[in-house]
Amino acid sequence: MTLTPKTRDGGRDIQAVHKTPVGNMLYLIECKRYQSTNKVGVELVRSLYGVKQSERATMGILVTTSSFTKDALDFASPLKYELSLRDYETLKEWLKDYK
Repeated sequence: MTLTPKTRDGGRDIQAVHKTPVGNMLYLIECKRYQSTNKVGVELVRSLYGVKQSERATMGILVTTSSFTKDALDFASPLKYELSLRDYETLKEWLKDYK
């Protein structure tokens, strides 16, 4: 796993490689620390998807402490094997499972 610089990170905060018997998988993870009233919009989702495509990554994951707009969810919906949106509730579940 590689953390990118705080600025000019190229559209992702974390690059994670998962090695499996069938090959390596590259995950690009973008993190947005927003207040609950500030939803992540479709522009950021499209941007991450573009970075994922240009880097030929397996999956792009956008994680936020907030939630996503309807347009963002609609854009990501048909791309469920390439793009994953994780909101505050999912983040809490991940942390609970991690403990």
